[in-house]
Amino acid sequence: MKKMFMTLLSVVIMTCTQHPSTNPILILATNADFGTYIAEILKTEGFNSFLIESQHSKKLTASYLKKFDLIILTECSIATALTKTFERYVNEGGNLIAFRPDSSLFFLFGIETTNRKISEGYIRIDPACKVGKGLTSKTMQFHGTADITTIKTATPLASLFANKTDGLSFPAVVRHDYGKGHAIAFLYNLPKSIVYTRQGNPLFAGIEKDGIHGLRGMDLFTDGWVDTSVNTINQADQQMSLLSHCIQELNQYTEPMPRFWYFPDTLKCLAVLDNDGEKNNEHDFEPQFCDVDSMGAKMTLYIKDMDKVSKEWVEKWTARGFEISGHPDDTHEAGNPVWAHMDSVMISKKNELAGKFGLPMRTVVNHWFVWCGRDENAKQDFGAQARLEGKNGIEMDANYAAYDINSNQPLHFLGTPGINQGNYIGSGLAMKYADISGKTVNVYQRYNAVYDQQYNEGSSPEKFFECFKGLVDRSMNDDIYSVVSIKAHNDEYYFSKKPLMKMLTYANRKGVPVWTAIKLLDFLKMKDEASFNNISWTNKRLTFSLNSSLTHTHKLTFMVPANYNNKKIIGITIDDQTQTYAIKRIKGLDYALANVEGGMNYKISVKYY
Repeated sequence: MKKMFMTLLSVVIMTCTQHPSTNPILILATNADFGTYIAEILKTEGFNSFLIESQHSKKLTASYLKKFDLIILTECSIATALTKTFERYVNEGGNLIAFRPDSSLFFLFGIETTNRKISEGYIRIDPACKVGKGLTSKTMQFHGTADITTIKTATPLASLFANKTDGLSFPAVVRHDYGKGHAIAFLYNLPKSIVYTRQGNPLFAGIEKDGIHGLRGMDLFTDGWVDTSVNTINQADQQMSLLSHCIQELNQYTEPMPRFWYFPDTLKCLAVLDNDGEKNNEHDFEPQFCDVDSMGAKMTLYIKDMDKVSKEWVEKWTARGFEISGHPDDTHEAGNPVWAHMDSVMISKKNELAGKFGLPMRTVVNHWFVWCGRDENAKQDFGAQARLEGKNGIEMDANYAAYDINSNQPLHFLGTPGINQGNYIGSGLAMKYADISGKTVNVYQRYNAVYDQQYNEGSSPEKFFECFKGLVDRSMNDDIYSVVSIKAHNDEYYFSKKPLMKMLTYANRKGVPVWTAIKLLDFLKMKDEASFNNISWTNKRLTFSLNSSLTHTHKLTFMVPANYNNKKIIGITIDDQTQTYAIKRIKGLDYALANVEGGMNYKISVKYY
């Protein structure tokens, strides 16, 4: 039996004209088995119009479910009465997506159980199927457990393998028409797998694994947890895109659904630059800051010793758009960081930053990337450090980085340095953490891919640049979208200056902005807070409102399908004014993208013909 769920995630409820009391998407989930993390996935993919209910809510009647265009069901056991409710919903024309569904629902998906399972296996998307268009055909990891089933009347969309070289396959994702409705099943727990891919093996939390002194996030990726051969395709992001394609596929039976784009201003890539201050002072930082500023870029400085910089110097550079934040130092217990001590270190650094400079500590990198892997009760939790940060008002960290020099693991166990380094967390996107209970933590994980110390110790300045170039090129040209984070320590600037200037020159040539961490954070908060409301499809016209209360220096981009049921988009108006838009092919599907200023409300109309 699968676990029963207890805790609910609170969400903002938005309205839709076709569904007066709800959103187009209903998520049925609780925190257990990372069910509610699907909300973070949907927001990352730009589907901000959803409502979350528990699978055990008394609201779940046939008439209630009928209000929604799409229901997403996360892993759970299902009572007989609810099985019948889902059958009626789908049979009468409803659309259902489920992650590792209860076997009592297998008939809805056209599959049969074998009572066998695969753990820590692989999947491969069928590139010939409609939802696989534009996605990778490479074999990718999933983490967790998948059910082995046989096809009865379903159409397979992806295949399941016990290991990468096994020729014997089973269905991993299936599609099935039932009555007037349609159902898609992921036979593994997608939200759980995404969290494990991004954050590492929870069984390694609080344990030294890589032989490099100090507990770090990188210890969670040891012993073969990551297949580095797929680092360059962002395998977690590919699987989230598969879900997005499935949602768009089922939308053909209801209405087009607007989404938000990953980046501002229809950009295809962003870069973030940061610098750990270590023991240096403002006179050491000044030349580096001037160099960066002269290239039109900005930088975040994480300061460990705040007595070495003045308030006047900090005010000068923050006024120019640079970020100054804290660099908490718990290295005296790096081998076994304790919750209470780490909390004390963070409180002290936060108070020091506020007291001396009047600045909040909203983004952070810890000295040596020290990662507390045990909670306040000393229990293992790979999200403990993120919880500590959230407790202290921190909203983004970059403590996961590409550093594996002199480990006890196979050479470059986190990935090959240089042009093909990729992202070992399987993602180029900044998303929130989850803790071991499955609850989403309100702190964004910004992965630091282009790490100077890795390349300095390897005496490879050219590969340092090539790492950046490879990530940018794949984001710009191959739909492998990434926020590319660079770290350039001031005390290693003798090594990094030349390749860093090449990176900034290349970014300018490619039109990739180089931001501070806090600027990225503020954009993500604006994107996640914005919502689509009053969605309606009538007479070849999609109408909706876009509501946003947060502002940013860059614009919010929304996107709608360029083609819908053989109808092509012919115009967009915003508040009755003709809006310019761009048609772009994104992972095999065509969308119309348009920009709006954040912090305002709009009425949008999209006409098809």
